[in-house]
Amino acid sequence: MQLEGDETGHMSVGAQRVYVYGIIRLEEGGDGSSLPPISGLAGNPIRTVASNGLAAIVSALATPATGLRFEEELKSPERARSLILDHHHVLRRTIDDRTVLPVRFGALFPDDMSVADALGEHHRDLVEALERVDGAREWGVKIFCDRSVLSRHLSEESPAICAIRGELSAATDGRAFFLRRRISRLGEEEAQHVIEQHVDAVKHSLCAASRGESAMKLQPAAVHGRADEMVWNGALLVDRQAERRFLTLVDDLLEVHAPRGFDYEITGPWPPFSFADCRLGGRENGCSNGT
Repeated sequence: MQLEGDETGHMSVGAQRVYVYGIIRLEEGGDGSSLPPISGLAGNPIRTVASNGLAAIVSALATPATGLRFEEELKSPERARSLILDHHHVLRRTIDDRTVLPVRFGALFPDDMSVADALGEHHRDLVEALERVDGAREWGVKIFCDRSVLSRHLSEESPAICAIRGELSAATDGRAFFLRRRISRLGEEEAQHVIEQHVDAVKHSLCAASRGESAMKLQPAAVHGRADEMVWNGALLVDRQAERRFLTLVDDLLEVHAPRGFDYEITGPWPPFSFADCRLGGRENGCSNGT
């Protein structure tokens, strides 16, 4: 679903644009004004723009005195990082007691009327998207594996590897060399097989305790900063009432599988970024929630 905001490149210096963070339903007779007292981009307070039973969570974003467009501001890495963190901070603070349909970073409109018009024009799609994620939040689960620990474990329990080890004591030097290479190769193959089986089994368990699953890209060590290897990176859409059971399940899985070198990392709760792709505005950078 994509809702385009008006072009922001012709705003005059000092003009107030409207930045959109997410969409919520209005409670019957409400105006959407009961938001937590937090600041959004550039320190401006958040508020709502309501239309036909929906409300956009917004804040003002003044054009800097330099007259730079929003796109130009993002060319500074420090400025871009600050704005993205502000965007995520607002969304995380507003999901505690309501369902929020997150809008991707960078949704700008020239005024409130343009936001209201977009809500009205795409009302049906927005309502359907909210229904899909209603009452649920996103949790990120990353699975890591220390292959050295797993390999040591397999060397003690694998019948095939144990059988080859039994041949080493009576083998000539030349044959022993090839037997060790075979053990190494077989260990790598079995480790990979065990990892794939483990990931499939954990995904099955987590999906049974959640409403939906979305696979994310695996991160290299330079990104996740750990010595062990990331073998799965996923997002789960979990009902609020089931969150305690979901987290307990992850703890139980870790207790069972940690001796074989597996570890889990949980992030969240997040707005359902991975399950509701909502775009609003003339500038979007495709930023995710970081799970």
